[in-house]
Amino acid sequence: MPNLHPGGATGLAGEVERAAEPPEPRPGHLVVLLVEDDALIRMDAAEMLRELGHEVLEVEYGPDALAALQGRHVDVLVTDVGLPGMSGIELARRVRQLRPGIGLIFATGDTELEGKEACRDAVFLCKPYDAASLARSVHRTLTGRQEQSGCRCPGSPRP
Repeated sequence: MPNLHPGGATGLAGEVERAAEPPEPRPGHLVVLLVEDDALIRMDAAEMLRELGHEVLEVEYGPDALAALQGRHVDVLVTDVGLPGMSGIELARRVRQLRPGIGLIFATGDTELEGKEACRDAVFLCKPYDAASLARSVHRTLTGRQEQSGCRCPGSPRP
């Protein structure tokens, strides 16, 4: 079940109509959709993102992430690659169909990822990661300095 804290919109008809379009985030504040099936990793990553000043929507699986996108502004998707059922790669493909401009971070320990070419502009964040690595990855999604060659985890060959 998604851990969402939606803010209800009430007021005049014009206000309700505007509320149907998700509001833009304030400067320096991002809305991050975090998809991770391991509860401890999800909890730690969410805490790191919140400490960086971001709003975090936490979900466990791909279909929950797609549901969380409905009616919400989301700046960045951070997803585990090895999700059960719908993989993080498949989730990213579907999310990009719905939100072509969303920032995309794959969190993985895999050195080789099948299907990564479908998301060439994604940032690959190697597990285990710390707050500084996560912060750099989020920054790269905003500046366009994505890792084109995939994950360079310790021990993986350089492209």
